[in-house]
Amino acid sequence: MFKFKVVTPEGVKYEEDVQYVEFKTKEGSMGTLTQRLPIVTSLRIAPVLIKKVDNSVDSFAIHGGILEMTGEEMTIVTTAAERSEDIDVEAARKAMESAQEQIKAAEDKFKKIKLQTRIEKNLLRVNLSKRK
Repeated sequence: MFKFKVVTPEGVKYEEDVQYVEFKTKEGSMGTLTQRLPIVTSLRIAPVLIKKVDNSVDSFAIHGGILEMTGEEMTIVTTAAERSEDIDVEAARKAMESAQEQIKAAEDKFKKIKLQTRIEKNLLRVNLSKRK
């Protein structure tokens, strides 16, 4: 068991004692239990799955960020984190479709990158909401 926390610019989104956390780094997928060697890594736009002490599972859509694990505590700092049950699937679908249409007409490289990121974030939201 270890302490797990998700922090966004709005404050602490989640804080629990947990058994296991699964996440995606830039290098690939990882899962961790307690007493892990210290790690600091960057996170992808991807789901984070959390197995709590009572064996129930929580999941978040994480929009990238930094993860720090000290062995006894893990903290994710991210610009946005949404619980799967809080995701508005229709809004996510519409935002994704809008970005897909805009990217077809976009000529600016940076605008295309921004739109592709928006598509990726909303696709994550749609896919994670299906796991509810």
